[in-house]
Amino acid sequence: MKLEISWSRRILLKDSNSAKMGYGIDLDKVTNKAGVYIFGRQWGTQFEALYIGKAGNLRSRIKSHLNNLQLMQHLRDARSGKRMLLAGTFIPKPGQQLQRSLTLMEKALIRYFLSEGHDLVNKMGVKLRRHQLHFSGDHPKRFFPRDIFLEKAKGE
Repeated sequence: MKLEISWSRRILLKDSNSAKMGYGIDLDKVTNKAGVYIFGRQWGTQFEALYIGKAGNLRSRIKSHLNNLQLMQHLRDARSGKRMLLAGTFIPKPGQQLQRSLTLMEKALIRYFLSEGHDLVNKMGVKLRRHQLHFSGDHPKRFFPRDIFLEKAKGE
């Protein structure tokens, strides 16, 4: 199945000084359509995903996350860089089911960023556990990287 996401411009998070709750965002810049989103940080040209989610209404879901203390604490505790939101609108093709498509997109993004070693947390603010494969010796780096990260399977 080929799924399409249209990404909007990044939206910088603003430090919310009120009661040190976390971050604020201009919700008018977030669409109310279905899609996926990534809370992350950027420093220079580098980007690190910190949380990935899906929503039937991106604006409503993002608004609720601003009150999630564990998520906001994870964003605050991450290494330096600008905190931001990336929101992608799902562009459905005929016959594609919304919830199934959103779940597939979210899982694919989580797997990708975990495989790259990003510091993701789950819905409860708990860091996602992962295994790491480290390769040494004489192997061509163009075939596979030095490190590969795998998400931890249920029950492990």
